[in-house]
Amino acid sequence: MLFLAVSLGFYAENTREVILHKKEVKSQLNSMLSDLQSDIILFDSVTDRNSHGAQMADSLIELLHSDITNTTDIYFAARTVTINVGYYYTNTKSFEQLKTAGLLRYIKNKELLDSIGAYYVSFQWLANQIDLLRLKLDEIHKGNVRLFDSYVFQQMTSTRITGVASSGGQRTVISKPAVKPDLLSADAKDINTVSLNYHYYSTTIKFYIRMGNTLQARAKELIKMIKKEYRFD
Repeated sequence: MLFLAVSLGFYAENTREVILHKKEVKSQLNSMLSDLQSDIILFDSVTDRNSHGAQMADSLIELLHSDITNTTDIYFAARTVTINVGYYYTNTKSFEQLKTAGLLRYIKNKELLDSIGAYYVSFQWLANQIDLLRLKLDEIHKGNVRLFDSYVFQQMTSTRITGVASSGGQRTVISKPAVKPDLLSADAKDINTVSLNYHYYSTTIKFYIRMGNTLQARAKELIKMIKKEYRFD
């Protein structure tokens, strides 16, 4: 009888802990929903800025090879690209709390568990792309000394943030040069070096944007899965 009583007591205590852990899991997943919504809003803003930067990089390349005399737009495009760079990141607070507390094992839906893991692990890979993007941006900065007057750039740095209603994003807007500036060099090699730097940056950031769009879609799908599994409104 004593053994039975002890066994029943252990079972009851274990059941109580499981119930408490499941409640904690649900609470953390509810917080994760807020984290994911914040991620989605960030994705919109960063994607808008980076897409605008990529578009201006492409415009600059075209100008450098077709209309080298249009220095006002060349300066404007060159500076707009480097000032409109954003990086994707995620709020991992709820995910880290689930891991640290050992609560992930209480998520019984394997598809949901795998999706959560895959989403947050993706940002580790994305960090490598950020390093590559920064490398390409550094090449732009180094190469720009060949063509652009720093004082003109300084005069253009009166900036403002503008919202984009269609996407919910934001981008940084700078002023065009007040007077038509000169390029520091008309040498074909210098022009080609700067153009190539912007080309490599453009292709890199377009890939980065595609990855951001993929992660945003995963975040939206993850929200649906969590709400369905745990019956959140």
